[in-house]
Amino acid sequence: MKWSKRVTAAAICALGIGGAISYASNPGERHSSLAGHSAWIYDSLNLPGKPRQLQPGYHIDAINDYNRRAGKHQRLSAVYSYHGSLEMYCPGKNAKRCKEDQLILSLATPVKRGRGDSDKGSSLAHYRQGVKPQDDSHRVAAVAVIDGVVNGDYEGSLEGFNELPRHLAEGFADKVSASLCADPTIDGVQFDIEPLNLDTKNGQYYFYRRIAENFSGTRSLAGVNCKTSAHPEGRFFSVFAPVRALAPNSLSAANMAEIVNTHRNGYMIAPIYDLDASPLGHATSVSDYSRMAMQQLSQLNDWANQAKVPFKIGIPAAASVHEYVGCNGPPCRNSKAAATSQLAYVKSVITALDSSGARDNPLFLGNAIWAWSRGISHGGASFTPQSPPEEVLDYLAKRL
Repeated sequence: MKWSKRVTAAAICALGIGGAISYASNPGERHSSLAGHSAWIYDSLNLPGKPRQLQPGYHIDAINDYNRRAGKHQRLSAVYSYHGSLEMYCPGKNAKRCKEDQLILSLATPVKRGRGDSDKGSSLAHYRQGVKPQDDSHRVAAVAVIDGVVNGDYEGSLEGFNELPRHLAEGFADKVSASLCADPTIDGVQFDIEPLNLDTKNGQYYFYRRIAENFSGTRSLAGVNCKTSAHPEGRFFSVFAPVRALAPNSLSAANMAEIVNTHRNGYMIAPIYDLDASPLGHATSVSDYSRMAMQQLSQLNDWANQAKVPFKIGIPAAASVHEYVGCNGPPCRNSKAAATSQLAYVKSVITALDSSGARDNPLFLGNAIWAWSRGISHGGASFTPQSPPEEVLDYLAKRL
C-alpha cells in the first residue's frame, strides 16, 4: 500500500494471456517516458493538534543530490508527487443512483501561506521546475499521484466505484483526464486506487481503459487534448497493483494487459514491501522479507511475461508498516524482528531482483523508491526512517 490522501505519508503517515497479443492497431514503440527509476515524494507534515504544513518542493535538494551521486543507470527519471484524490458522493453510496457531478477529482492545493509554507503552487509544479537533469540525455518527468480508497469508511470514499456503469466510469475518466491534461506541468499520472479490482469488466476496468485512450490523445475533451506540443506522445500513466493481479489465466491479468498495452502508454507498479499479512506495526524480519521478496519477484517476472504487462517494482528504501527500523505507538509489535538498518531490506530486494531474473526482463521498466516523506505514521503508529538514509542512498546510487 501507498499512503493516500486519507492515509498520507505526512499524516501517517495486451489483451491476452501467454503471448496471444497483437499490437496491430498501434504498432509503435511504447511512450518514451515509461522506462527509468522513480521515487514517491510527500511534502506535507501533519502533526496532532497542529495545522497542516505543506512545503511544496521540500525534497528537491535531496532528489538533486541523489541524482548527482548516482550512476547514469541509477538516476531517477520520474518523481511521483501527491496531487489529488478521486472521490464519490453518490446517494447512499449506491453507484446505480450516481450522477456525473457526484464523481469528483479533488486536487491538492497548498494551504494559505504562513509559517511552515513556501511559495504558492502545487508540489508537482515545484519538482517539475526544481529537479534538474544531470546531462543532455537525462530528463525527469513530473508525475501526479492520484489516489482513492474503494472500501474506505469516510465521506467521499470510492465505495461503489467497481459497480459504476460503463458510461459513468468513462465519464469520470473524461473528467479526470481533462483536468490533469490541462496542466502543462503534468507529464504522467500514477493512479493508486486501492484495492485494485480488475477481476471483471467493472468500473475500474472501464475507468482505466478510458484513461489510456484519453492520455494517448486519441480523443479531445472539452477543448483539452492530452497530446500537445509539450507532450507530443500524450501523457503516460501507471496502475499501483499487487503481484497477484497478474495471476496466470486470470481476467485481472488480461484486463491489465489490455489497459496498459492498447495505447502503449501505461505500466503496472508492484510494491515489494508490506508483503506480510500480519497487522500493521508487526515487524517483518529481514530473513522473512528476503524469502517473500524472492517469491514475489519470481512470480512477477513469470506472470508479467505471460500477460505481456510492463512493470516497475516499489522498494522500501524508507519505512513501511512492516519493513522498518523503528516503530512507536500501540500497534507496534515484534519490534525485535525489525532490521537494525533499512539498508538490510533494500539489499534483500535488490538481491532478489537480480536473482529472479526480473531485472533482465524487457518488460521491467525500473524501480520506484518508497519514499521521501516528512513523517510516516498510520493507525496510531509512527515509523522510521521517514526518508532513505544516507547509507541506503549510497547503495542505490550504485545498485538501483
